[in-house]
Amino acid sequence: MPRESWRPPRTLLVLFLCSLLSGLLLAGGSGAQEATPSLRLETGAHVAPIRATSMDRDGRYVVTASEDKTARVWDAGSGALLAVFRPPSAAGNDGKLYAVAMTPDGSTFAAAGWSSNNDIYLVRRNDGQIIHRISGLPDVLTHLSFSPDGTMLVAGLWGKQGVRLFLGADGWSSAREMQGDADFSDEVNATAWSPDGKSLIVSSADGFLRAYEVTSKGLKLLSRDTLVGTGIPFGLAFSPDGQSLAVGTADQGNVALLDARTLKQKKQLSPAQAGLSRSLSVVAWSADGKRIYAAGTWTTVKGQFALCVWPDAGMGTPASVIPLTSNTITALHATRDGRLLYASADPAWGILAADGQPLLGIGNNLLDFRNLRSRFRLAGDASGVAFREARPAGTGEAFDIRQLAWAKPGKEWQAPRTMSGRTNIDNWFERQRPLINGKALTLDAGEWSLSASVSRDGEHVAVATNHKLHLYDRNGRELWRTAAPATPWQINISDDGRWIAAAFSDGTLRWYRQPDGSEQLALFPHADGRRWVMWTTSGHFAASPGGEGLVGWQVERGPAQAADFFPVSRFRAEYYRPELIAEVIGKGIGKATPTALAESGVHPTGGKAILERLPPTVRIVSPDAQSITRDNEVKLQVAVRAPEDAPATQLRARVNGQLVTLPALSALRNMRTKNKGESIFEVPLSLPMLDAQILLFAENKHGVSSEAALTVKRPPTELPREQDQATLSTPAGQSGPAGVDLRPNLYVLAIGVSKYQDPSIQLEFAAKDSTDLSNFLKTQEGGLYRKVSVRLLTDSGAKRDDVLDGLEWIRRELTARDVAMVFIAGHGVNDSDSTYYFLPQDVNIKSLKRTGVIFTEIRNTLVSLPGKAMFFIDTCHAGNVLGTGTRSLRMDTTAVVNELSSADNGVIVFAAATGRQYAQESPDWGNGAFTKAILEGLRGQADYNKSGRITHKMLDLYVSERVKGLTEGAQSPVTIVPSGVPDFPLVLGKR
Repeated sequence: MPRESWRPPRTLLVLFLCSLLSGLLLAGGSGAQEATPSLRLETGAHVAPIRATSMDRDGRYVVTASEDKTARVWDAGSGALLAVFRPPSAAGNDGKLYAVAMTPDGSTFAAAGWSSNNDIYLVRRNDGQIIHRISGLPDVLTHLSFSPDGTMLVAGLWGKQGVRLFLGADGWSSAREMQGDADFSDEVNATAWSPDGKSLIVSSADGFLRAYEVTSKGLKLLSRDTLVGTGIPFGLAFSPDGQSLAVGTADQGNVALLDARTLKQKKQLSPAQAGLSRSLSVVAWSADGKRIYAAGTWTTVKGQFALCVWPDAGMGTPASVIPLTSNTITALHATRDGRLLYASADPAWGILAADGQPLLGIGNNLLDFRNLRSRFRLAGDASGVAFREARPAGTGEAFDIRQLAWAKPGKEWQAPRTMSGRTNIDNWFERQRPLINGKALTLDAGEWSLSASVSRDGEHVAVATNHKLHLYDRNGRELWRTAAPATPWQINISDDGRWIAAAFSDGTLRWYRQPDGSEQLALFPHADGRRWVMWTTSGHFAASPGGEGLVGWQVERGPAQAADFFPVSRFRAEYYRPELIAEVIGKGIGKATPTALAESGVHPTGGKAILERLPPTVRIVSPDAQSITRDNEVKLQVAVRAPEDAPATQLRARVNGQLVTLPALSALRNMRTKNKGESIFEVPLSLPMLDAQILLFAENKHGVSSEAALTVKRPPTELPREQDQATLSTPAGQSGPAGVDLRPNLYVLAIGVSKYQDPSIQLEFAAKDSTDLSNFLKTQEGGLYRKVSVRLLTDSGAKRDDVLDGLEWIRRELTARDVAMVFIAGHGVNDSDSTYYFLPQDVNIKSLKRTGVIFTEIRNTLVSLPGKAMFFIDTCHAGNVLGTGTRSLRMDTTAVVNELSSADNGVIVFAAATGRQYAQESPDWGNGAFTKAILEGLRGQADYNKSGRITHKMLDLYVSERVKGLTEGAQSPVTIVPSGVPDFPLVLGKR
């Protein structure tokens, strides 16, 4: 059997480099925009190949366009994601982006690819909103580039449609078409403007280079030439002086160096080192004119996709080779200050210094399912799946659906078979005619088989191609086919014959019913081995702590507006149903279909139901996403949009994670926009003396919007000393009279119950845990904290009323400058509605609603605190809680952790265990494992760099590893820090 590694099928290599596999082009139509919301991944990075990149003239911003139907704007210095553009899209190819270009001033970018009307979208870089749409072009867009002065945009097209030229006006809020050239016999590969903007070069798959003069009317053809030899011209780059042109080739491992005026070849550049592939399709020329860069599918002898660099403008020393990625390099862009931007089909992108050293690398968050065949193993009933090599930590290599947890794979789990009984499949890897028992299967044009599996009884064969899943009987008769959501690298049939599982290039694993091929479940396991989310097509989901933001609903707004995106967390109350997800595998045939899941709940499900419960959207129109100011106040222009039947009721703000009170909407200046249901409000906001991360939220009757973010930086000379920053982190109390102590106060509410009134649920160390932590924190008075106030509630002092009084106490006492820590240890349960209750000392399990402390009491306290809020939860202890006859009770704090730590609630959460794990305690430790690790960390063990202080990130790192070590991997604590909350010191230690 040939070694599995990803590469485009050999005969499709050139088309792959053109960014449009013929199979992909055949995989869907350009029909009308779909109105029903669809579920989409959102990992904070691309999940499909990056096809194009661009930068502004000064190299501040990077924009990347991908087949995942998004364009993303990044900060070129830090790699921070600044904005996401979601073009109007539908099923199949509609919405995939193959081209992107940013205006030189960085205010706007153009994006295009496959759309129903062959559109070019002009998009505001700051917030990803469409400001103008050029529509009705005759074919798919393959390339875009702006003129050096940003006034003109050239577009290259697929097929034989050539190039179009547009002149922009009013910041590209309008455009008119100028004279182009439609006399081509194949698609456009690339375009390049001369540095003075007076000429344009176009490369095409028809083998020609075309040179144009740019006139007041448009493009005037000057010459049309082929390259010397058989190379198909692809990437183009002018020398800075405009005298020479570097041309990459789609089918050869060389670069042609041409005279830019005559297009006559001056030299051919080839790497001295032998490569495994022969394509150097993308090129760039350094701003100082000294270096020529080229890359593509060219690899080193070790199989690394590499960058070739010729010094001396290609006239002297042989090329040096810099290995970069594990997949095709799809774009290069040189900056004026000597840096080099690259992107790849991994998908990934990065920036190199002039000397080739990496400055920044932004990868993806996807597990790579290539080369995995023998390790892609299924449990006999498909309730468990293994998808990566075993790791030393013992997690993240397999997943158990029934337990909704990372797992170790069972020894009996089965890898895909190619033979069983009297059935075998041959010729299936990267082939167009796989054989079942010697009979050739007929695939569609452009389809290539990538994986196959024979059922245990030999009656069925599943085949995954580059864009479909097929099921055949042993005679080669097709039973069904279904479109693949991404490239399927692996496929397997469960031993019980009920399920087909597949692993895709977007990092998802999906389960299909064997009888009809209908998708039932999807799992996205994050590459960090900690986060995951699992969902059904109806929208029901389960997730790990921190996993709810990894998938969401995309809502289309018509052909001229960017789509909205709402994480599934915004619909948690209705659709977070882990108990249903865990049952799908067992009840999948005829019962656990999306319809059945809907019938088991109280809410309508699916995309159309989502439209009836949409929260608002909010975006910051101005100032820019990253601003520098010396002022103590900023005035924001904030656009708020909400459904007509659910108008926005209020705005919320958090600055560096802390709640800031805003005026009522009725008190703010209000301007209507052209977008239906949208208004722009002027919002004044006080700033701290530190750099500030501002998050804004809008609320309506359905819930809270996703955040709109703004980073405000102070000039470096004005930033306070590090030791003073803890006292200046909120807008309140920035300064005071000389001699006034501005250190924060620490308020601690510590609750621990070991001795319950119910003798069947006793614990050993919960009360001691809360006592020991309280005693330690008292020692911090006079150091980082001016005063430490503790309310300790244990055993008989932790009855329901005591707990509620304690929550009221900390809410009453805390100010914006202070820090709150709430620690609870004991038992906690979820009722049949998934509502979480902490069990106080006097709880009656049979009367839980009356005697337990409902989560909303804890939540309402923590999210309303004006200062920094931290919540430590250690309530997943083993005990007889579930053995009291109330079978509907279970233990799972995931929903609690996710809700409190959402960006709008702003609470840092330390949880003792994940999912349905038990928290461990032992006399050998004298505490629970969680508290023991916290105390060790705060006492100095977490101070890895000996700075004399322990921050929450340092404590997280220590506690995570220490608890795993103490419990031999049986307990995995988790810390979730909301977005917008900076790291800050919790305690001071010894230097």
